[in-house]
Amino acid sequence: MSLSALYDYHTVLAMGIAVLCLAHMLSSTCRFYVRLVTYHAVIFMCAAYLILLACIKPGNINNYFLAKYCGVPLFWLVSPILQVGVRVRGLEHLYKCSSPYIIACNHQSSLDLYPLFRILPPRTVTLAKKALLYVPVFGQAAWLIQTVFIDRKDHDTTMQTFNKVIDDMKKKKFNLWVFPEGTRNFKHDGLLPFKKGAFHLAVKAQIPIIPIVIAPYSDFYIYNEKKLDRVCDMYITVMEPIETKDLTSDDVTRLAEDTREKMLKVRGEKRM
Repeated sequence: MSLSALYDYHTVLAMGIAVLCLAHMLSSTCRFYVRLVTYHAVIFMCAAYLILLACIKPGNINNYFLAKYCGVPLFWLVSPILQVGVRVRGLEHLYKCSSPYIIACNHQSSLDLYPLFRILPPRTVTLAKKALLYVPVFGQAAWLIQTVFIDRKDHDTTMQTFNKVIDDMKKKKFNLWVFPEGTRNFKHDGLLPFKKGAFHLAVKAQIPIIPIVIAPYSDFYIYNEKKLDRVCDMYITVMEPIETKDLTSDDVTRLAEDTREKMLKVRGEKRM
C-alpha cells in the first residue's frame, strides 16, 4: 500500500469516526444504537476472554465466579457512553443460605448481565436454552463455564438433564441460577408466567429457592422507543429463601405461583 493510499485510508477512517461522534451528539436514536452496539461488543469481548480463562481450568465449577472478577473490568470500556450502577438490597441472603440452592431471577434484556456479574455467589452456574450453545463465541464460553443447557422441545432429555443436575448439585454443592420466565420479558408491566422446570428440580432435590428481582428498566431503557440513558441505576432485591423441605410434586404449581406473586410484590415496591 502506497503512502498516499494509506493517508487516504486514515483520512476516511478519521472522517467516519467524526461523523459518528457528531451523529451521537445530535441524534438520540444514533446515541441509542451506539450505546447498545458498544455494550454488546464489550459482552463479546468478555465472552472471548472467558473462553481463554476457562481453558486454563476446564470443568472448574468456579469458572463463572472467576469471570465475575475478570470480566467486569471490561465493562469499564463502555463507561464513557454507558454508566450503569447496581444497587442491591438483601445480598446477605445469598451468603447465609447453605449451598446448594436455586436462584430464580426475572429476565428483561442482555443488560441483566450487569447485576448477574456483580452479585453472582461462588459455585454458581446458570440454566440456559440449548439454542445459546450454537451462538458463536457466546455458546462456547457458556459451555466452558458449566452452563446447564436444556431443550424444552425434548421433555425426556430435559428431565434426564434435571436428574443429573440434582445429583451433581448434591455431590459438588453448587447453586443454579435460572430465569423462570423462560425468555426475556420486554414489557414493563409485570412478569411472564413461570416455567415449572426449576421448581420441580428444587422440590425433587429438597433445596431452597432464592428469588431475585431486578426492577423495571423503563426509567432508562425502552427498546421500542430507542431510549437508553448514558447514566442509569439498576435496583436489585435478593429475597429471603423459600424452603421446599417436605414439599412434593403436587406442590410444584403452587410453589411456582407463590414465588411469582412474591416477586411481583417486590417488583412493585418503591425503589431504594
